[in-house]
Amino acid sequence: MLVRQYLLGRTEGMSAPQLAAFLDGWSSAIDLFKRADLCLPDGSEELREALRRLVAEIETAQELALADDEAPA
Repeated sequence: MLVRQYLLGRTEGMSAPQLAAFLDGWSSAIDLFKRADLCLPDGSEELREALRRLVAEIETAQELALADDEAPA
């Protein structure tokens, strides 16, 4: 729910090109964070694992938000 609210708040009032750029950037950031070894090369394994779990939770939240939007009215 937090991810959904964040995205809605950040994208409100954006034009179509701005929205497309924002979503592309968001997806790229998530893809980068999936590579915790690159983001935190000197970080502990515990920290890298925490980042991987966070990314997984964000992706799950995104999937649930999209599934809610696709539900029949």
